[in-house]
Amino acid sequence: MAKGYKKFKEGVTVKVAQCYLEDEVTQNYGTSETATVFAEPSDNEQLVGIRYEGGNLDFVPQDILEVMKPKK
Repeated sequence: MAKGYKKFKEGVTVKVAQCYLEDEVTQNYGTSETATVFAEPSDNEQLVGIRYEGGNLDFVPQDILEVMKPKK
């Protein structure tokens, strides 16, 4: 485990990859292009817990997420 791994901090807004949103398993699940992290991974391989805009929860691979910069 990477000590102090904090790429996906709780409360951060992330953009979800379009390929994941269009996947037949998740396309009718209430996904959205953006989500908020609710469960932080402890290393670069652990799944990330996200909450979609509609409130649905999901655990997804890190490689489909992009941390969004806060708007100024």
